[in-house]
Amino acid sequence: MPIMTSLATTPDGLAARQPIRVQPGAANYYAHPGALDELARAFPQQRLFWIGGERATAAAAPYLPACYREARSTHAVFRGHCSESKVAALSAQAGAAEVILGVGGGSALGTAKAVAARLNRPFVAIPTIAATCAAWTPLSVWYDDAGRALSFELFALGSHQVLVEPRLLIAAPAEYLRAGIGDTLAKWYEARVLCAREASLPLTARLGLETARQVRDVLLESGPTALADAAAGRLSAAFVDVIDAVIAGGGLVGGLGERYTRLAAAHSVHNGLTVLPQTANVLHGAKVAYGILVQLALEGRDDELHELAAAYRPLQLPRTLADLGVDAADSEALAAFIAHTLRPVESIHYLPGTVDAERLRGAIERVEGL
Repeated sequence: MPIMTSLATTPDGLAARQPIRVQPGAANYYAHPGALDELARAFPQQRLFWIGGERATAAAAPYLPACYREARSTHAVFRGHCSESKVAALSAQAGAAEVILGVGGGSALGTAKAVAARLNRPFVAIPTIAATCAAWTPLSVWYDDAGRALSFELFALGSHQVLVEPRLLIAAPAEYLRAGIGDTLAKWYEARVLCAREASLPLTARLGLETARQVRDVLLESGPTALADAAAGRLSAAFVDVIDAVIAGGGLVGGLGERYTRLAAAHSVHNGLTVLPQTANVLHGAKVAYGILVQLALEGRDDELHELAAAYRPLQLPRTLADLGVDAADSEALAAFIAHTLRPVESIHYLPGTVDAERLRGAIERVEGL
């Protein structure tokens, strides 16, 4: 599959390019047994402020370095989503901390990242699940206090360290890895839409698009094996490849291409689903995976839609609204979902043509009819 149909090489083509800020991602990425020991080598004496979910921190406890228990460390328990009220409270609680650390999944890491940005402190990410690329990316997704997605914010600095302990991640419930696969698959499908809008792309954006394609291939080829190995507790090459694809590969795509390789319709569908209380316990990546199918339907890529839906079966990713706990016949819920998905600020509008309620409803119906 070609990356682009054409690339302008004339001066006019160069002039048509819009400048982007390339921020590939974490300054230091470690993904191996014992990776958390790198923390003390980078910050041997600094005051540390740890933000983590209660269960996530308990799961990470066997692998946390000695400095976690030292007097120079203070700790805050995180619950909920990355919201202004939580970030403000945690920023005040951090006090004189010199380094901000996040332990947990996307919500905890996004919140800790926002605290670090607000305080202008280095950030260290310790993911306990491989559900998103939140540990890698220099951005946080903002929610209101009711858990509804609002927007995302890009920060000037990325993570100073991302410390991935595979033995910790393999013990996590399988649905988190499954969600990570779904979220990361979207990188290719959304980047392709964004890049196709341009007559000429910077080389780094093309590299980001190619990375997205390779990451997609790894996930579709190795994802079922990685899930089976995780269920059996086997620390295999396939498992490590998949967590690297989710955490580092997915983050690298957006870092290389910036706005050309970030969000399109799949994530808007996710955002729309967040207004339905019946999806509150559905993981981010599961909603995004469903959003990819809706995006393909919106694009009219019916053959690819059927192929990807078939590939979802061994990955156990959602193929219908019912898989997300939503009744497709509930007209009120469907209307609320569609309205939020189509907010003017949503990236679904990067798709060619006008995406209105009628077009989106038709795409949802095609996915439901698979």
